Amino acid sequence: MGPAVSCRMKLRSMFPPRRSGSRTPIGGSTIRRLSMVAVALVAMAGCAQPGTPQSGRSSAPASGERPSRTLVMAVRYEPESLSTVPLRDTGSGVTSTTRLFNAHLDMQDGNSQARPYLAEALPKLGTDSWRVLGDGRMETTYRLRPNLTWHDGTPASAEDFAFAWRVYSMPTFALADGPPLRQMEEVVASDAQTVTIRWRETYPDAGSLAMDFQPLPRHILAEPLERLEAEAFIAHPYWTGEYVGLGPFRVQRWEPGALLQGLAFDGHALGRPKVDRIIVRFFADENVAFTNLLAGEVQYATGRSIRFEHGSTLKRDWANDKKGTVIFAPDTSRFVASQFRQDLVSPRDLLDTRVRRALVSSIDRESLNAAMFDGDGEMSDMFLTRFSRYERVDDMPRALAEASRTIAHYPYDERRTTEYMAEAGYTKGINGQFMNSTGERFSMEVWNHTSPQYEKELAILVDTWNRAGFDARPNVLPAAALRDGQLRSSFPALYIASSGRLMSFVQASIPTPTNRWTGSNRGSWTNQEFEGLWSAFNTTLDPDRRLGQLVGMLKLMNDELPAWVMYFNSSIAAHSATLKGPDNASLNTDTWNIHEWEMN
Repeated sequence: MGPAVSCRMKLRSMFPPRRSGSRTPIGGSTIRRLSMVAVALVAMAGCAQPGTPQSGRSSAPASGERPSRTLVMAVRYEPESLSTVPLRDTGSGVTSTTRLFNAHLDMQDGNSQARPYLAEALPKLGTDSWRVLGDGRMETTYRLRPNLTWHDGTPASAEDFAFAWRVYSMPTFALADGPPLRQMEEVVASDAQTVTIRWRETYPDAGSLAMDFQPLPRHILAEPLERLEAEAFIAHPYWTGEYVGLGPFRVQRWEPGALLQGLAFDGHALGRPKVDRIIVRFFADENVAFTNLLAGEVQYATGRSIRFEHGSTLKRDWANDKKGTVIFAPDTSRFVASQFRQDLVSPRDLLDTRVRRALVSSIDRESLNAAMFDGDGEMSDMFLTRFSRYERVDDMPRALAEASRTIAHYPYDERRTTEYMAEAGYTKGINGQFMNSTGERFSMEVWNHTSPQYEKELAILVDTWNRAGFDARPNVLPAAALRDGQLRSSFPALYIASSGRLMSFVQASIPTPTNRWTGSNRGSWTNQEFEGLWSAFNTTLDPDRRLGQLVGMLKLMNDELPAWVMYFNSSIAAHSATLKGPDNASLNTDTWNIHEWEMN
């Protein structure tokens, strides 16, 4: 039985015909069924299309050799650069890919815990490897594993880390505005095997840098750095098709818009991967990615390549016959940001906290959950998730409980929405819309990105606010806008986005021409109390004080509402039973142990 026939049979089983004469009231379940029927129709069409040859064992291995194994991985977004510390904003959802070709001093495992990687061991506070100096500065020391080599066979040394710091700290690239790069004063090679980082201030996460600091091959980039202007250096082919890293796979072939192929790297610090070849396929359409997974053309889907409804369908379908595994990780907060730039904000009354409270109070999260996730989503109203690897403290359960108890909550309440707007000077006209004393309607644009999930989300919110009395108009941005930081920061009223970091709301993260529009504080909110807590959180070593600072930031976010959370956006990974090894769907950690994965 061919993959296409098998796929169509499977789709029939997943979406059986309804009994004649049966009726279902319109509601969350009906919305879900209509959505999944659309998925099925796209998938049926995709089943007839030829795909990448099915991976696994090669048909004719040489006598005495281990059969070659190829893993095909589906992701949604194609990276502009393979570096995990890109020199300009490359959008979101690409870390699953960039991790394949890079290695760092340490790695974050599936539980967001640090493990040594290129380093033999991690610095430990109170020892010679992590010293706090009398003037408030610090010094951390890493001893590199022996015999590290770049993908081109050139030995890697501590000098490559010092060179990387030289690049990252250059003002022209505007990378050192946030932790940990902002706290670093100097990175030096004490000798070929020893990396010493000197910190301008105490930094509690100095022993867990992971993807925030990676080495760069001095033997390749030193000369271009001296010769080229900034834009030309950023556009150098090294960052894409000629990439040379230290990760488990080395670049073999890159077909823009289609796929990226890597070969297992024999010199990988933690040993040669058990998978011989990896093919990363880019699927802008999640339904097509889903179809290819069903047909066996793809063994691992991640990087936002499939949606929540796909994962739910696969989980039910695969449960009995054990044909695969689906992992859900609510790793980022899905939120609505308000514009604060005086030259952009419209209507200007969005700057009034009471108006933002009215907008939040009009959101029925229970109905949103039913319509989008059939009631199985993880709704929230604060910027903290247990899966986040950012802004973590030693006791995350305690932090979550304390924050939930402390922050202001805005439950769905139409009466409170009307009261908040009345306090801000608005009353409802005969058409039911809010109007100010001069008769102007409260009219606003709501921006979101193209995607079936996000467009459904946008439609629900716009309808919600229109029914509540706001004149809301949707604006769907194309996929290319994810790479246009200036455009993403120019919304006049509300912008729906995802983030796993409180750093997204500090002043240093405001996108500007100076930082090449790379910041994530796209609403340009500033608050001096928040800045003080953020600064203290990133310099305090005492765990209890840090927990209090974290809760304080979360409280300020809900008091001032520069943005408000609706739910945790789940990162979903699904893999066939032929693949063993994945243990976490988080965008930050899902491929952390890919060198250990095995194909049956």
